[in-house]
Amino acid sequence: MTLKGKKNHYGVKLLRGYGVSINLKDNRICLKGGRDPFTGEQGTEEWFVTQIPYERIVISGKGYLSTEAVKLLTDHNINIILTDTYGNLITAMHKVMSSPTATNYRIAQYDTFRNPEKVAYLQKQTLKAKLESQIQFLQSIHRPEVQEAIDGLSSYITKIECKRQARPFDN
Repeated sequence: MTLKGKKNHYGVKLLRGYGVSINLKDNRICLKGGRDPFTGEQGTEEWFVTQIPYERIVISGKGYLSTEAVKLLTDHNINIILTDTYGNLITAMHKVMSSPTATNYRIAQYDTFRNPEKVAYLQKQTLKAKLESQIQFLQSIHRPEVQEAIDGLSSYITKIECKRQARPFDN
């Protein structure tokens, strides 16, 4: 569990194991992690919803959720994500978008992934960014034996850029 008063840089809280729960206690959100199999201890955190440092809460394991806590969290734009014990997504709970503009944005996001040209463009941009990140990492270690790998990765980036200089869609 994240230490009380400390914020991880992702704004994500992971509750996992047997006995996890999210409920309300004295107008505070009570987050309980699963029991440690060796010590039997169960980590808990209590926050007023306006002071909670997390943007998302991921629950992986067996436990329960209070409907009042779910409503309070989603009203304050804190998403709750449920996964099975292997990390596969079961459901994601977030506030329902009530404005037409937000709904239109969400629909447009879904429509983007129905267009094969847009998907290919996004895949290439993601691959290019990952390759550039890998090159920067390899350059930062200052080892001459990795220069061949850097050159190989650079050639892949050149191939990606040469295949399509312009965006493949105009919407």
